[in-house]
Amino acid sequence: MWIIKLSQSNKPTIVGYAAALFSVALAFFVLSVMRPQFSAAPTPLFLCAIMFTAWVGGTGPCFFSIVLSVLAYDYFFVTPLHSFVINGRHSFRILFFSMAAIFIGGLAAAQQSAVRSAKRASDKLALAIDDLKSVNLKLEMENTERNRIHESLRYSEAFLTEGQKISRTGSWRWNIEVHSLEWSDEHYRIFGYEPSSDMSCFEMYSSRAHPTDHLLLANVVKEAVAKKQRFECDYRIILSAGSIRFLRGIGMPVFSRNDHFEGYIGVTVDITAQRQAEDSLRKSEQEFRTLAENSPDGVIRYDRDCKRIYVNPAHLRNMGVEYDDAVNVTLDSYWGADMTVDEYRAILRSVMTTGQPAEVSGRWTRPDGGIVFFAVHAVAEFDSKGEAESVLAISRNITSIIEAENQLRQSQKLLRQLADRSETSIEDERKHIARELHDDLAQHLSALRMNVSVMKLEFGHLSSAFSGQAETMIERLDATIKIARNVITALRPTALDMGIVQALEWLVKDFSTHKEISCRLHIHDENLILSDRSATAIFRIAQESLRNISRHAEACNVDVNLSHKDGMCLLAIRDDGRGFNTTNVPFNSFGLMGIKERVLILGGKVEIESEEGQGTTIRVNIPTTE
Repeated sequence: MWIIKLSQSNKPTIVGYAAALFSVALAFFVLSVMRPQFSAAPTPLFLCAIMFTAWVGGTGPCFFSIVLSVLAYDYFFVTPLHSFVINGRHSFRILFFSMAAIFIGGLAAAQQSAVRSAKRASDKLALAIDDLKSVNLKLEMENTERNRIHESLRYSEAFLTEGQKISRTGSWRWNIEVHSLEWSDEHYRIFGYEPSSDMSCFEMYSSRAHPTDHLLLANVVKEAVAKKQRFECDYRIILSAGSIRFLRGIGMPVFSRNDHFEGYIGVTVDITAQRQAEDSLRKSEQEFRTLAENSPDGVIRYDRDCKRIYVNPAHLRNMGVEYDDAVNVTLDSYWGADMTVDEYRAILRSVMTTGQPAEVSGRWTRPDGGIVFFAVHAVAEFDSKGEAESVLAISRNITSIIEAENQLRQSQKLLRQLADRSETSIEDERKHIARELHDDLAQHLSALRMNVSVMKLEFGHLSSAFSGQAETMIERLDATIKIARNVITALRPTALDMGIVQALEWLVKDFSTHKEISCRLHIHDENLILSDRSATAIFRIAQESLRNISRHAEACNVDVNLSHKDGMCLLAIRDDGRGFNTTNVPFNSFGLMGIKERVLILGGKVEIESEEGQGTTIRVNIPTTE
């Protein structure tokens, strides 16, 4: 629009005059060519040329076209005035033509001027509208930005207010020149007042200031004001209920643009919880120190580099080292354990990495050559971020326990040796008694029976009473012989002298016959040969197991398996009885205890599997040779 206006306002004037000349010449040419038709009325064409010129060129070219038209009209269509021939009719014609041309040209020029003025006004109005739109857009943008800034300020103020509430921080401004002090809402609450309180801030502070700390804070502020520098001070206030609140005040100096000192702005932080936490931490640390310093167990603390940063007196006594040699040194500075330093360091790093405690035990050789046995329990210590920052190790001196265990093992070994010797002696005595009964008592009873039988044959026909008495004596002798044989078998079955396979076959057959329980024997190696001691132990274990089954199991079927593998004799006895809970075996279960002791004496292993209602399985592994 600006380009159009400039092109119109700067149009050359020569264009208007050229248009006047051209339009008048065109009218004259048309009148000359068509003279017969326009000879009586040439005026309209010249008037049209004048109107066209006025419309195109404006006022100046319009009057120029009027002059040209009058001259053309005068020279060619009326008696020329310059000829000095006075013709009234033609004079009036030229006069009327001139007046009409001037009037119409003036009207056309005025109309054109009005149109152009209206056009210029319209252009100016459009430009003004555009300017107003631009200004309005800028105002809207400024208003939007102002609203955004206002909203941002409101949000920041709300955010600051909530932040002060959460962090228990109040802000203040102190103008020294006018002696005014302003507090934020949270600052009022920290001092135990409401923001709507009528008291001045100075009065509120004076009413809450702790007598001991009031002078301290005043001196700190006075010194800072004199030097126009920052200050920071911790102090206490006393609330209305009498409770103590710990505060930290921080002030920053404020200067004007010309570096004139005006006062301070600052914050007041409620550090009561922090102080309480610090006091609690100090108390806990003191309690830890008291406990650690008086603990009979060694206490060692390692940092992230596995360096000892604390040891208690018990550790120094147990390890036989001095404090300066034990603290703030690496692990390998003094090391007497039976494990390597790298192994122990790896355990400590694992505790810090995983956070899981670890236990390790071993032997420690003191600098004086003494031996100490220890058990260490290591746990990770975490910082406020939940990251492991150290390891606390509790080292217990278990030397007396190890010595007691060694003595106990020696006693158990001795008891087993005594039990083994006792069992061997019992078996030898049984064998001896069984042999004596078999060789002496059984032989004498058999001979006596033969003698009674002979007497019955020789003298029985003489007296029926004698014959009856003899028969009774024979029956009693048979019963006595049977009892003797049972006693001999109970002491040591004769089949045991033939080997373990034959002894188990006799035992299973006798059990099935007398107990009415189906018992099956499975021999996987018919040529199995055991020492007399091992064979006797296997037989006695099987005998005791079958005795327990008959007494307690209420079983219907029993399977006995005997096999041999890798120099070990494997005996397995399974029943389908009621079973029992292996974790709750009665203390007076001497049968199972005897089985275990026999196996341990021979250097074997025994396993007992049982569940209530699922039967019981006993597995015994003993060496085939002693």
